Amino acid sequence: MFKYLLYPLTIIYYLLSELNRLLTKKNKLYKPVISIGNITWGGSGKTPMTIEVAKYILSLGKMPVILSRGYARKNSNVKNVVVRDKDNILSDVSVSGDEPYMMAKLVNCPIIVGADRVKSAELAKQFNPDVFILDDGFQHWKLQRELDIICVNSLNPFGNGMTIPSGILRERKSALKRAKLIALTNCNLVNEDRLNSVKKEIVRITRELPVETSCKNYEIVNMSDNSKIENVEDFRRNDRFVVISAIGSPDNFINTISGLGLKIKEEIIFSDHHKYVTKNISDVINNLAGNEVIITTAKDAVKISEVTNKEMQKKIYVLNVSISFDSGKEIFEKEIKSVLGINNEK
Repeated sequence: MFKYLLYPLTIIYYLLSELNRLLTKKNKLYKPVISIGNITWGGSGKTPMTIEVAKYILSLGKMPVILSRGYARKNSNVKNVVVRDKDNILSDVSVSGDEPYMMAKLVNCPIIVGADRVKSAELAKQFNPDVFILDDGFQHWKLQRELDIICVNSLNPFGNGMTIPSGILRERKSALKRAKLIALTNCNLVNEDRLNSVKKEIVRITRELPVETSCKNYEIVNMSDNSKIENVEDFRRNDRFVVISAIGSPDNFINTISGLGLKIKEEIIFSDHHKYVTKNISDVINNLAGNEVIITTAKDAVKISEVTNKEMQKKIYVLNVSISFDSGKEIFEKEIKSVLGINNEK
């Protein structure tokens, strides 16, 4: 019922968004642009996809530069800032924002944040980039792009089918037709019938099959010393976990934890981009019993590490994940090679 009360605002939002898209002047950068985005509000796997694209481009001997808005930065006085260069992290999480800083720890390419991505691209000239990766860029109308990749979360692809504020859609589902590549994410977290239903809906709209991805490459590390858990079986058997997260789609994380067979004692969920304070974590640690520990995401870890000491961090574990392709990897690679002007023939 509530969604229908908001429907007039939904119409206004849609019309203003479309007007903005049609009237905004589009700038062409001096190097090609690959945009990673979605059409929904909340987590859809954009950041792992951005990292995957960057790593694949690096494997081809090319240099990508990631351009990110740096949402929810504590210190946004610096309009455009280099988070990392080719070799080193040059910023901190308060200036960069949580997601760019996390990416800076996981991929060895320059990352620049700032709302004005044209200015960020000018800053990037010092790195002699071959291609730009536009993080969360599908609704960033100011830049032309050679490839749009849209991530669709299999767990909650379109919400109730309505646009903001009645639903979670940033744009109507028909916007999928603007993308060259649709990537279904979290495919391992839904059953086959559900997955086929989502694929059928995407094919109905775009006339193309999406590629299918899952978060299957897991690594659990301790926050205090970054030591890796080598025997997950022992870890699974001996510990109970308090899940802490502040991400766009916490259900993805919780389902992943459960899927690994880890026993969840409690779920503590904050709003996306929550700014942690020490008390958030110390209160939880003080209530842990025996061998109970905290487990969190890589995105949360960059902020939690800022407000905790080494002793506290001994009780905190981080689940690092990366995507794997269940189908369509060759299509993914072909599209990126095409943008880079690499011959796809073997």
